[in-house]
Amino acid sequence: MPNEFELWFLPHNLRAAYERAATLLKSVDFDILYLHAPRELNWLVDELALGAPYEQFMETVQKISNLRESLNSWEYRFKPILLTIRGLRLRKPSLKIICYRSIFSENLSVKDAEDVAKLILRTNVTGRVDVEEWRNVVSRIINNISSSVNEESDYIFKTWIKIGEGRKTVCLSDYPAREIIKRMRKFGIKAFLRYVFTPYCFMPLEVLIREFIITDKRKLDISDERVTTLARMHVEFVREYILTSDNYDEAYFKWLRNVGQKLILS
Repeated sequence: MPNEFELWFLPHNLRAAYERAATLLKSVDFDILYLHAPRELNWLVDELALGAPYEQFMETVQKISNLRESLNSWEYRFKPILLTIRGLRLRKPSLKIICYRSIFSENLSVKDAEDVAKLILRTNVTGRVDVEEWRNVVSRIINNISSSVNEESDYIFKTWIKIGEGRKTVCLSDYPAREIIKRMRKFGIKAFLRYVFTPYCFMPLEVLIREFIITDKRKLDISDERVTTLARMHVEFVREYILTSDNYDEAYFKWLRNVGQKLILS
């Protein structure tokens, strides 16, 4: 069997994407599964895969985990995947499941979220977008994403070369880390990126980050006007949709119906 490596991109907070991935996992044959869950939970995920009760799994996670984000938020996203994993190794004992997210990456992600939250609060209070501060925060987010992807790519690759020969691998990720794909392909491995949830409209902050990356590669600079527009759209999304919805999915789909198309066409 040829070496195959699929990286499945799931939008970070969208449970609907995780539900779709869970459905796909039930229909796809694979030998190794990489999860963007904390490495410290790997033994617990193994127990879940061997049939441990889901409620027992979550109780133990709550007791031992150093998750920086709230447990409710983490479970909201991951529950469809975790339920699909439960008992999977009883049906396929040779299956390997590897959790690859590091505490380093978790800390960076939470710090980024805190920095953005401060900017949102400041913009709501003053009614003004501090363009220079938004530029600084977005630049730090991009650097942190790059650091996390590099660290996690190293971990994935080092573990994969020990067990991946002649096996099919699925790797779930909340970032389309093309670096992992490039590395695999250099070694003659059939690797590709799969967008699990399509069509997906990137959120204003995600668009801003992507445009920063693109303009930097082209040695260009994104305009203050564009930064202001996307920053205000993100602030509005949090104020008008996140804070008035029961969960992220409800906020996203309401926003998509009312505003998302404007962002796509802008």
